[in-house]
Amino acid sequence: MSDGGDWESERMEATYAEARAVLDAQNDTMGDIDSKAMRTVRFNVLLVGVLIAAARFAGSSVFNPALLHLSVGCLVLSAILGIVTYNESDLFVGPQGSYVERLAHGGPTDSRWDRHLLETFGGMISENSDDIDWNSGLLTTTQGTLIVGIVSGVLAVLI
Repeated sequence: MSDGGDWESERMEATYAEARAVLDAQNDTMGDIDSKAMRTVRFNVLLVGVLIAAARFAGSSVFNPALLHLSVGCLVLSAILGIVTYNESDLFVGPQGSYVERLAHGGPTDSRWDRHLLETFGGMISENSDDIDWNSGLLTTTQGTLIVGIVSGVLAVLI
């Protein structure tokens, strides 16, 4: 932006708007990942409780012990992975406070702070993308171990 409040060019203004939209979309995506991870954790806790209660009330002869242990182990692992997935979320949603203060007090020293801001957004978007990819992989692993836990729990009853 120049002193008049306008961006130097329409291209820079459009780039800023797109970068801001990408950061917002990345934040929404990570929110969805976090939400799915926590729902999976709650579901795992419920299933572990049901399996343990069923084993106590029905007796161990109703379940295949190896498959029951596999099921409970996978469900616990899935819950742990879900918590790790949730705790790994640390996206940039915009410039940090120190950067905004620096801009307010005249830095970067050149008159091209708007270009510098766009470059900073580019770095944030790249780092966010890496974090989202990592958390997506963790969520997939979380859900995969949940499925193995459910299948082995069902098989523990049927076999």
